[in-house]
Amino acid sequence: MSLLGGNDLKEQQKINELELKINREKQKLDKKLTRQKILLGAFLVEALEKNSVQGLRQYTAHELPKFLTRDIDKKLMNDLVKSLNKDME
Repeated sequence: MSLLGGNDLKEQQKINELELKINREKQKLDKKLTRQKILLGAFLVEALEKNSVQGLRQYTAHELPKFLTRDIDKKLMNDLVKSLNKDME
């Protein structure tokens, strides 16, 4: 065993363990935020389906296409936007 740097291995091991712990906590937070977004989305979809919030359908049909930036997302939501616009006519 070397006289110099004998504790370096232990210190590096502690750093690695702390980094793992940080990553686990980040994953937990990411999962929590994703679940919140899903629940909020489900809440809004229900409000849209029931037409329970005056102006929500019109606002969604008008603003959602502006919010979406990727073509694949626009294509995915196209039927919903058309349906909302049709319901308002």
